[in-house]
Amino acid sequence: MSDDDRWLRELAQVNREQDAADRGRLDERWDRLSAGQLSPEEEAELRALAESSDEAREAYEAFRPLGPDFQAGVVQAIREQARPAAPAKLLPFSRRRARLAGLGAALAAAAALLVVFARPPVPLPEYQLEVSGSIRTQRGPDETAEVPVFAPGDPFQLVLRPDTAVSPRTGELEAQCFLARGGEMRPLEVWVQLPAGGAARMEGSFPRDLPEGSWTLWAVVGRKGELPGSVNLRSLSPTAPARRRDWVAVPQDVRIQPRGP
Repeated sequence: MSDDDRWLRELAQVNREQDAADRGRLDERWDRLSAGQLSPEEEAELRALAESSDEAREAYEAFRPLGPDFQAGVVQAIREQARPAAPAKLLPFSRRRARLAGLGAALAAAAALLVVFARPPVPLPEYQLEVSGSIRTQRGPDETAEVPVFAPGDPFQLVLRPDTAVSPRTGELEAQCFLARGGEMRPLEVWVQLPAGGAARMEGSFPRDLPEGSWTLWAVVGRKGELPGSVNLRSLSPTAPARRRDWVAVPQDVRIQPRGP
């Protein structure tokens, strides 16, 4: 086995270990596409699926074989990084150890390239929002949906549930919620729990000085460091969820009014 073949085999093993955590969550055809094991009919089905939605197109781009040009580029990068430097005087470090150290660094760098470029981040799925803790519910303006009613200072609980399990390759998640009305946008202090699978649970309390009336409660989940700010949320429709590659925001109408006797 040549050095090139051995290096590519080791890089492939690193990539397989990276993907092992989310194996089984996706259609097994994607894995076989990556390995070049699909029949022409199956590959045609995936190409047709990729044309049907942005998610499928992104998955097709993520899993399609990288090709010989990419592999040749990786091998060239390894060779350049593995080339030993001129030995320094009086340094008791054998050429064999220097070559092994350089090879290890090159393998690590090439593996990082594979992880970053060969597998782009998986987009988040759609989410559903559940709100609890209200003192009662009322009919909304359109008389078709019930609106939870809270008093100032009341506690609340939110659960954002993904329609499909979130792949570990999505990365670390975080969550936040806001209250919006007109041009006003208030971030709420919440305790956040993020169990496996991509769900987000939040608990908090409405401000005691919150004015009465109708508000939009926004629950947001996304990749760590990628959540939208209040400016982004102001531009969204308060009647429909918003979904981007890195975050999802789901609105819920709530009504604030004093607690009765």
